[in-house]
Amino acid sequence: MKFKKVVLVLTEDTDQMIISQAVKLCKKFKSKLFILFIIETNKVARLARLTHQKTDILDQEIEEGGWKLLYLAEDEAVENDVWTSLHLENGNLMNVIKKYIEAYDINIVFTKRKDETKKIFVSSPVPVIGL
Repeated sequence: MKFKKVVLVLTEDTDQMIISQAVKLCKKFKSKLFILFIIETNKVARLARLTHQKTDILDQEIEEGGWKLLYLAEDEAVENDVWTSLHLENGNLMNVIKKYIEAYDINIVFTKRKDETKKIFVSSPVPVIGL
């Protein structure tokens, strides 16, 4: 399989392990790696209600964690000579992913394999690899 442009989808519950796997695959196939951290607004609002926290404070904490994860991913990609582009978006998971697939002509989606991402596997207009 040949893919020129890849998007790695990260959310607040993604761990660093998938970053290494995505970078290795991109290096092997000489792919451009778009790294997208999505803050799912509906989850943030629900979590704020459950924990009795202010939505904007919780959103800021998740955003800070997202940028840390993005910068870690960028460091690993640079060390492996993989071209990267970092992105952080708020919104509905599938809407944001579809927007990026269209806007950047993405060939494949990498995401963490978990129950919640089944909707990505089902709804994505391009192939999805669960890492």
